[in-house]
Amino acid sequence: MTGNLAAIGFMASWVLGWGIGGSLIDAALIQAGVYSLETGQLGTASTFGAWTLAWGSFGWWLYNRFTRPNPPSA
Repeated sequence: MTGNLAAIGFMASWVLGWGIGGSLIDAALIQAGVYSLETGQLGTASTFGAWTLAWGSFGWWLYNRFTRPNPPSA
């Protein structure tokens, strides 16, 4: 796979994981009664912010892991 295709695949996977993961977490918290959509959006905004920081940190770590140069073989 070329570098461009790998980068596109990585970004597409990361965006899908961010969106789907955040939605599932939000839905679970609403279903559990942690917060309600009728009482404002503070709970959803908090979930969005926390998930963005967590998933973004994971994406940054993964990006650095995939793009570090290979050590020369002996």
